[in-house]
Amino acid sequence: MFQYSPAKNSFYPDDLLSIYEDAGTLPNDLTPVSEAVFREFTATPAIGKMRVAGSDGLPAWGDIPPPTREELIATAEHTRQQLLAHADAVMLDWRTELMLGEISDANRSELSAWLAYKNEVKAVDVITDPENVNWPVPPEA
Repeated sequence: MFQYSPAKNSFYPDDLLSIYEDAGTLPNDLTPVSEAVFREFTATPAIGKMRVAGSDGLPAWGDIPPPTREELIATAEHTRQQLLAHADAVMLDWRTELMLGEISDANRSELSAWLAYKNEVKAVDVITDPENVNWPVPPEA
């Protein structure tokens, strides 16, 4: 058997309750649930669902809430950092060739195109509409 805490949205095996109690971490809102309920609600949920505490105090499946504006902005910023890191990786050899004075005209042109792309990525507004960011297209490598 297992116990379920709606406040913690967690399961507690009966044979470990004394350990939680001794540690002072055992919630006071436990409800007994069967192993079948435990297995159902610790399995992988359906796409778009997550385990929540139901209105009856038992586990239930609920919709995953949409990301907050702050989360969308953070995701867009993460994408920006990935694009910038990729551009840096593409340009690394060309930059070395440029510093050594051994860059070909073709590679100088490629480097210039990627530097322009990198500046475009830096200039993208991720605040106004972070869900629909219009990222520039990278140059063909």
